[in-house]
Amino acid sequence: MVFELGLPVIVLLVGTVWFVWSSYSRAVVAEQAVTELNAETKALLREVRRLEKAVAAAEQGLRTLSSHPSVPRDVAVTADLTLADIRRLTEGKELDH
Repeated sequence: MVFELGLPVIVLLVGTVWFVWSSYSRAVVAEQAVTELNAETKALLREVRRLEKAVAAAEQGLRTLSSHPSVPRDVAVTADLTLADIRRLTEGKELDH
C-alpha cells in the first residue's frame, strides 16, 4: 500500500520538476531573444538617425546649389528635382512595401 501511494507521488514530483525546468529553459531562451532584438532595434535606430542627418545635409547642399546665381539653370533644375526625390523618400512614400 505504501508503494502504491508513493509511486504516483514520485511520478507527480518528477513531472513537476520536468515542467518547471523546461519552463525555465524556455524563459531563458526568450529573454535572450528579447535582449538581441532590443540591441538590433537600437542599432537600427542609430542608423536611421545617421541617415536622417545625411539626408538633411544633402538637402541643404542641394538647396544651396540650386539657389546659387553662378549655377546654370539646368543644373539648378536637376538639383531641385533631386531635392524633391529626397523629400519623397524621407516621407516614406517609396519606402513602404
